[in-house]
Amino acid sequence: MKASIVLLLSVFGASYATSCTDVDGSLKQLDAGIGLVFGVNHTGAVYTRLGDSWIQVPGSLRHVTVGSAGIWGVDQQRTIFRLIAGSWTAISSSHLMQIDAGGDQFVAGVDQFGATLCLNKQEMVNAVQNSTPSFSSVGSRMKYYSCGPQGCWGVTLAKDVYFRVNVNPTNCIGTGWTRIFGKFQMIEVGGDGRVFGISSTKQLYMRKGVTSDKPTGWGWTKIQIGNLRFKHVSWDLGQLWLVTDEAKIVRCSSEDIF
Repeated sequence: MKASIVLLLSVFGASYATSCTDVDGSLKQLDAGIGLVFGVNHTGAVYTRLGDSWIQVPGSLRHVTVGSAGIWGVDQQRTIFRLIAGSWTAISSSHLMQIDAGGDQFVAGVDQFGATLCLNKQEMVNAVQNSTPSFSSVGSRMKYYSCGPQGCWGVTLAKDVYFRVNVNPTNCIGTGWTRIFGKFQMIEVGGDGRVFGISSTKQLYMRKGVTSDKPTGWGWTKIQIGNLRFKHVSWDLGQLWLVTDEAKIVRCSSEDIF
């Protein structure tokens, strides 16, 4: 059963309304990119969205990602997998807790110790069955790391937010960090560069003013959707996908946000 939810966005005293919809199913994490949506539930089952339905994908993962670098995931043992010709293929001896394929043709993520790692474009292209691509160390300890066309955003173990400077396909490690105001549990970057985050209080925020000339934007705007609290967000092709604190799925048509 689907239900409409009223979303109110407050920007300097102005309010805009758009519609959000409850989506059938229950997930603990999802990711949207290149026109696809993938997610995993609390048992590790993997699903992808086809029309108005969830279709189960063979395999068991703890985290899944889809983006310009393809479809990747990590399982409960933190083994890294890539979806190749419809099958999950282990491609590395490295281990990650969270992985992101949204970078400009590179893959990045964090391991169980908070180390931030990435895979340059050429290493990513060569990552096939039985290969052991060489991940580069970005440096600094993060709990979540997400990349897009303008660069990468990281959230530390203390929930502080940083932007990685001068990231590109041949130098995914970049050259330094810029501190961004706010306390967040995760940040996600869409394929068009839009940035959304879930705060330490489980509320949804959008980063305003993100452009190629100013990739860090200029401020956060809170998006209030009823009294819901969230643990995951993803954005692709004008659709905002959310997982609530109770593992429910919400999709927003957010034309009015911009």
